[in-house]
Amino acid sequence: MKFTNFRFLMVLALVMTSRVAWGQLCTDLPVERTVSDQKGGCLALVPIGTPLIAAKTLIVMLHGDGEGQLGHRQIDRWTAIGRSLSAPDRNVFFMIRPGYQTPVGNSSGWANPKDDDYTAENIARVAGALASLKSTYKAKKLLLVGHSGGAATSALVLGKHPTVADAALLLGCPCDVPPWRNHRNAQRGRGGPWTNSLNPLDYISTIPSGTRVMAVTGSQDDNTLPEFAERWVEKASSSGVHARYADAPGLNHSSIQQWPDIHSKVSELINSL
Repeated sequence: MKFTNFRFLMVLALVMTSRVAWGQLCTDLPVERTVSDQKGGCLALVPIGTPLIAAKTLIVMLHGDGEGQLGHRQIDRWTAIGRSLSAPDRNVFFMIRPGYQTPVGNSSGWANPKDDDYTAENIARVAGALASLKSTYKAKKLLLVGHSGGAATSALVLGKHPTVADAALLLGCPCDVPPWRNHRNAQRGRGGPWTNSLNPLDYISTIPSGTRVMAVTGSQDDNTLPEFAERWVEKASSSGVHARYADAPGLNHSSIQQWPDIHSKVSELINSL
């Protein structure tokens, strides 16, 4: 009995410790680390450096899927990317997607523990938060940098909320969701279709002509195969979007975040606006 009680207390302590690791609700965060999503909630932010009012360009980075949770490693990786993108005329933020719990803050909304959460509601929350940031910091242009699910979210924002962002860099984008899910299910020998998520490929026609987008997938990415982003770029280009696709040689789905050309491609997109 004593041993059983000891084990129970140890498990309880581990649970409590893991809870402490998560951040505050976005409603409790300092003003510079949260933003209204214009849907009655807010999203948590990590500003890179000190944000400046009226910096010409706003860069917002969006993370991939993680079953509703994001750890220090991912945040540190994005912070490093953000530092590489910093410039005197730019504000750079890392945004926590709706419903995600992280050590730096928890965002409002819903995140599916099975990751099927590219919903219209979540895309609207992200778009609302982006519009709020753009207004607060009086930015003239907004560029999105998204990886994986964050890239799909970025592509959906471009199509469903076409006045919000001016350009995007899509890294390892699952831009055609149904065949991507079939591919992942075949790899794992389990799973089914995602019934909650929107498909970025279906919302290309409403992206404003001239919008600048670059999609890049690692040549060794066996998760979001290059064909999913290539298909989106081909359709977007035929609709008047200035969309381009490129392979990142030798990189996989994770290591694409260390692609050395992220900085130069972001600068290229900004200079073309």
